Amino acid sequence: MNIITKTVSDYKDFSACACDINCIHVQITDLQAVIDNLHDSVADTSWINQLDSLSQVIFKATSQRTIEKFVTEIIAGVQSNVNQDIGEYIISYAGQNVLETSYSHKKIPLAELLKEKVSGNPGFDFHTLSTKRFMVFGEAKFSMNDTPRAIALNQIVEFITLEKELAELNSFRAFLDAEIETNILAGMRGFAAAFSFNADSIDTIFKNALDSDVIVELSKYHELYLIAVEIC
Repeated sequence: MNIITKTVSDYKDFSACACDINCIHVQITDLQAVIDNLHDSVADTSWINQLDSLSQVIFKATSQRTIEKFVTEIIAGVQSNVNQDIGEYIISYAGQNVLETSYSHKKIPLAELLKEKVSGNPGFDFHTLSTKRFMVFGEAKFSMNDTPRAIALNQIVEFITLEKELAELNSFRAFLDAEIETNILAGMRGFAAAFSFNADSIDTIFKNALDSDVIVELSKYHELYLIAVEIC
């Protein structure tokens, strides 16, 4: 993946804003390599062994069916091109990966592996722990032909209104330390909107995003990442 970070100040002045806002353009030039890496990432359950005994029992039970469905149905159905079934997984994977490699975040296993549901969880899609000790809640949106930037951002605001980031925390407590828990209780957290990019100008996409009303709401928090994922 080719990662291109954009200077937010080129689009809009956020100097008076306490939120750390970042725009990232991810280009996937080798789709099969990403699919293979995604497969390995989902199938690798070594993270379970690093948890306490009770958490190991819980996550072995909740992740097994999702892993089986992903490997036997979703990955198996991919030939040479991306399809709708795997598209959102790719966006989630790319979003998490860029936060890990470019911003030194710690990844948490994809949400669907941690919740008791085979697929399509009604909540945030991916999560990381930032170097500033904030939990970052990520929403991924995929489209074969469009750039669902607004859909991803609006979904985040809707989830915040419904307090979904708080409601789902029980699934992630095994991955949180005391400092991150304290920050969450103090309302200190971050968000990431990852979305497929199918447009002529990446700069226009980011400019329009940063000029939108939804950014005013999200900039009240501490970190915000806009991640446009282009499958070349």
